Amino acid sequence: MVEERILIVDDNAEVLQQTNDLLSQVGYSVVQCSSGEEALEFLEKERVDLVLLDINMPSLNGYEVCLRIRQGHALDDLPIIFLTSREDSDSIAKGFHAGASDFVSKTAVSEILLARVNVHIRLARTLRYLRDISLTDDLTGAYNRRHAMYSLREWFARSKRYGTHFSLIYFDLNGLKQINDSYGHQAGDLLLRAVVNACKKLLRESDLLFRMGGDEFMVLCPDTDKRGAFICADRMLEAVKGVTIVDQTVSFAYGVAHSSDDYKDMDDMLHSADGAMYENKMRARQARR
Repeated sequence: MVEERILIVDDNAEVLQQTNDLLSQVGYSVVQCSSGEEALEFLEKERVDLVLLDINMPSLNGYEVCLRIRQGHALDDLPIIFLTSREDSDSIAKGFHAGASDFVSKTAVSEILLARVNVHIRLARTLRYLRDISLTDDLTGAYNRRHAMYSLREWFARSKRYGTHFSLIYFDLNGLKQINDSYGHQAGDLLLRAVVNACKKLLRESDLLFRMGGDEFMVLCPDTDKRGAFICADRMLEAVKGVTIVDQTVSFAYGVAHSSDDYKDMDDMLHSADGAMYENKMRARQARR
């Protein structure tokens, strides 16, 4: 049984049913939406592996829907195939500019549509696998610094271009050096893995957790205001307090930055969160004296 889930978006009930039957027969899980608005609302809550999208729809046309999907889903993350009766070069060029992965004519034989769907799903799966092994921290399973900088650059640019917002949480564990010195690096490694596991249980699927190096971590929270980021950070802090390594409990200091603030570039935003984290750590040290 094929596990991939495909979203079909078309205002024509007959096309929806025919396409649904074709894809279901070969084992795909299929979801249908009859408007662009319905599809966007669905994708805010659910994940799919590929979108088949009509161009000619009332209210929001396919180009507009594709552009909005791309605000939250990169090209290599979610393939979008325009299934349309438009086959002129201008329509095709406009579709690719909007972020489409491919075009298939509604008059094409079913084998062509199935072949294109299969190719793009396999390509996306391969790209995700390569991305995971090259951008994941081997010790903790969190994403690594390379992926952190790439993702921050992408989200910062997307925020400037489309007006989407995201929050950044930067945190630094307390006491890792002491645990390494007292009990060895195996205990320190266990601490790092336990912290990542505790945080992952609280984060949404859309949130991204990165190990920046040593005992420093970053979380990117899409579509999250600053207040929501503070709530998320406090929940992670409470979760890691339940982690005990030998006789040591765990805590961290954190700082938050939000894309709506007037940062000149992504480095400025990262520096702001890092600076807020450092101030938080210094205040905690002074309070313990």
